[in-house]
Amino acid sequence: MRNLIRNILNESKLALELLDTIKNENIFAAIDLVGGINNLKKILKEFPDFVDLLDSLKGKMNLIYHSNKEFIEFPVRFEIVGVKKNTWNSNSWPQVNLIYDDSNFDEDEKELFEQFVYNTIGDLNIGNVDIKPEARDMYKDGYYMQIDFLNGKNLENLDHDVEYFDEDIKHLYRKYMENNKLNESIRLTENEEDPTQKILNFLRRRYKVEEKDFGWEDHPMLLKKIFFNVDGETYTISTFQNKREQIRVITDMLIIHNVIEPIDPYERQLDPYTQKVIRAVKLFLNQVM
Repeated sequence: MRNLIRNILNESKLALELLDTIKNENIFAAIDLVGGINNLKKILKEFPDFVDLLDSLKGKMNLIYHSNKEFIEFPVRFEIVGVKKNTWNSNSWPQVNLIYDDSNFDEDEKELFEQFVYNTIGDLNIGNVDIKPEARDMYKDGYYMQIDFLNGKNLENLDHDVEYFDEDIKHLYRKYMENNKLNESIRLTENEEDPTQKILNFLRRRYKVEEKDFGWEDHPMLLKKIFFNVDGETYTISTFQNKREQIRVITDMLIIHNVIEPIDPYERQLDPYTQKVIRAVKLFLNQVM
């Protein structure tokens, strides 16, 4: 009985110490001290609010590949493993580890897929991010996240400089979806709910390309302009603009001419319709710029 009481007191003391750690530092410091989320959940089992918070530190997202004719989306899970802060500690956001099952890939395919993931994250080709409000509220900016790990490996070490093509990604996708027993990806086709094909048809029928070289011998400085002529009005984007500005010009044009519903492409949390619009515009830009 004395041993039982002693163990209970020790567990209670440890729980209180971990609660102090969470209060004075953060929940991830406590996770590190006890060797993982599951251990912390066991110790804090008498504190349901913290157990619920630990259960919220996970989510889902899609990694998107833009092929010439469609989008290919790889569903992945993620776990929040830390907190990132800016230099002045005035802002903070989740640090994330992506999780997926690559046991169906051979070594070359694993390396190729890691390169795809590395490029995808760098190009911000990420959609359908599902993160629980409890986890967002832990940070000053819960709508931004920093993906630093892939299955526990540091993302910076996964740049293999491997070249890949549409057929490579389609092959990986087939094996990936088979192995993960997930539903087939929904291909983007023209229908009443998905504006993608409508947007692409509209843009492809109305654009003209003009290129000029403002450089000199051995130092070319190419400027590519894309002109859209819509009902007598002209809209222009160029390679001197960044991608965000190009998307803003095109979406404004689509809204003005009633091709899409009004959206704000700069909202922090994009609804599914806006995500599809932005993906369609990105696909067009990738094809013509």
